Amino acid sequence: MINNIKNISFEESNFNNLDIATDKDIKVAIYDIIEENNFKLLGADISEYNLEFLFAENILKISVKSAITKNNLKTFSINMGSLNKILRDYIKLCNSYYESIKSAPVQKVEALDMGRRSLHNDASYDLINKIKDNIEMDFTTARRFITLFSIIQRKTLLGEKIFL
Repeated sequence: MINNIKNISFEESNFNNLDIATDKDIKVAIYDIIEENNFKLLGADISEYNLEFLFAENILKISVKSAITKNNLKTFSINMGSLNKILRDYIKLCNSYYESIKSAPVQKVEALDMGRRSLHNDASYDLINKIKDNIEMDFTTARRFITLFSIIQRKTLLGEKIFL
């Protein structure tokens, strides 16, 4: 797999007492994206990127920069409305799944796991669709971004409101 994304940062690194720069789960999710990703800014001759995100209300602003020159190549925004709903449902299902592992019958655990994976896939396809005019990204990379976004959403005191 091509590793085009070299760095991911956030314009605002603190969301209601969650320090994105030091949170272990967020650092692992970012590491996973950087280690294996397939990402291309459409119309750009550059193949190595740094990404900067800003969450504002129901909007995610994405700045794509050259990893070499640090110049901004493109900034665009996506509405997180439909992703937000899927992420909320995904987080609830994950919580149920992790609770069920402790004592529920295997069939229930498997059913929750299938539902969890399905919602993760739905969110990944939704993300790909939202950025398709600006970014070409494979499904695996989109899944990793959804993991990152769900961790941020789950861990903030704002909970479901981070993307609202």
